[in-house]
Amino acid sequence: MAEDARPVVVSFDGSVPSATALRAAVAELPARHLVIVSVWEPGFTTAMLSPTDTAGLSFAVPDPAQVATVDRLQRDHATAVAEAGVAMAQRLGATAEAVPARDDASVAEIVMAVAERCDAALIVVGSRGLGAVKARLLGSTTRRLLHESRRPVLVVRNGDA
Repeated sequence: MAEDARPVVVSFDGSVPSATALRAAVAELPARHLVIVSVWEPGFTTAMLSPTDTAGLSFAVPDPAQVATVDRLQRDHATAVAEAGVAMAQRLGATAEAVPARDDASVAEIVMAVAERCDAALIVVGSRGLGAVKARLLGSTTRRLLHESRRPVLVVRNGDA
């Protein structure tokens, strides 16, 4: 039986859990090409409304130029983070490529879409260990990947790799 040579998608945001997941992917699957996904959120500026009066009762929406600037900075940051993940993977002996991805839905949906596009054998994600209450309030990329992905998902907790 031929060995599966499909790539492995690693969700990477530069955090300690994502770095732990990346190290685990390299250690457990040393011959696999890694696709390092870092997600950026366009339109993030609109969530950062600034008050127009001292009472804080009304807000001004940022102008289109401000939104475009912040979007570009977010995209550039995601690109730099993904490239840092590639550099880390290469230092560990793996081949890898950076895939900065625009968040049009949720991080989990974007990671799953990238995995589908490249026919990934596996998705690797780090777990922050938020606990049940915080994960429900804040959402959980890991939980969504586990429940909704059509690909196998490896969850790596801090200290597992």
